[in-house]
Amino acid sequence: MNRIRKQQQNGIGAVAPSGGRKLPRLLVGVLNGSFLTREKVLANMPFFLFVALMMVLYISYGYYTERTVRELHRTDGELKELRSEYITVRSHLDRTERQSQVAEDIQDIGLVESRVPPQKIEVGPEQLERRVENE
Repeated sequence: MNRIRKQQQNGIGAVAPSGGRKLPRLLVGVLNGSFLTREKVLANMPFFLFVALMMVLYISYGYYTERTVRELHRTDGELKELRSEYITVRSHLDRTERQSQVAEDIQDIGLVESRVPPQKIEVGPEQLERRVENE
């Protein structure tokens, strides 16, 4: 332990107090762009461009998904509105198709609902053949 203190006092192995001055120099290098001309940065430029491209793609994908979610919400609202309209129209149609409603509507034009049930008329094949031959 004493040996380390002696070396530091003699200047051997001592840490230079210039660590505080290194940060402003690095900041100035970043701000004026001179760090871009260093050899290590130039050697890794394809990787940096790739990372920048990936960042742009990630941001654009975020915007795309936000737009898709907005369209889904809008379509969901339209679907709910159309479903309620369908229910309303179907209810109105069911009401107008009732026999009592139809009977009321035809009375306005002078027709009367028949109270006699319909009868089935049966025609044999011979009668059909004779009819076809007579025509």
